[in-house]
Amino acid sequence: MKFNDLSLGLIVLIGGIAVFLSALQFTPIPGQAYGADTMPRVIGAGTIILGLVLIVRGVMTDGMVPRLARAEWAHSPRAILNLLIAIALVILYIVFSPSIGFVICALALQLALMLMRGVRPIPAIIVSIIATVVIQQAFGRLLLVPLPRNAAFGFLW
Repeated sequence: MKFNDLSLGLIVLIGGIAVFLSALQFTPIPGQAYGADTMPRVIGAGTIILGLVLIVRGVMTDGMVPRLARAEWAHSPRAILNLLIAIALVILYIVFSPSIGFVICALALQLALMLMRGVRPIPAIIVSIIATVVIQQAFGRLLLVPLPRNAAFGFLW
């Protein structure tokens, strides 16, 4: 689907308002000038501004662009199949990562996506391994995001 600026602007504006309002629910950190709500509020405010800009652009070009059109890629059955496979792989990650861990799931997901897009097997394997380690280190070590663990690979991190 391809939306014009007015339609997309309304969607972005509503999303920005939702993010901003939900960030107001976060509890402040005692003794800090900023807290857990700071970045979501900044992102929400930026999204609201972006939505307003898109709405203004959409109003200025009203009638010249259809409200909703099918994108060029959506005419290809292969592209639609690739999209459905990507969505299915993300769902599989959500379902299986708690039991088999981030490392195995991320590695399998990335490898499947690259092979699906026509990357040769050896480069796909190498890039999948490197990307999995980099993502795990960035999120697990630096950002302290609790990624799902596997007993067999827990010693690595």
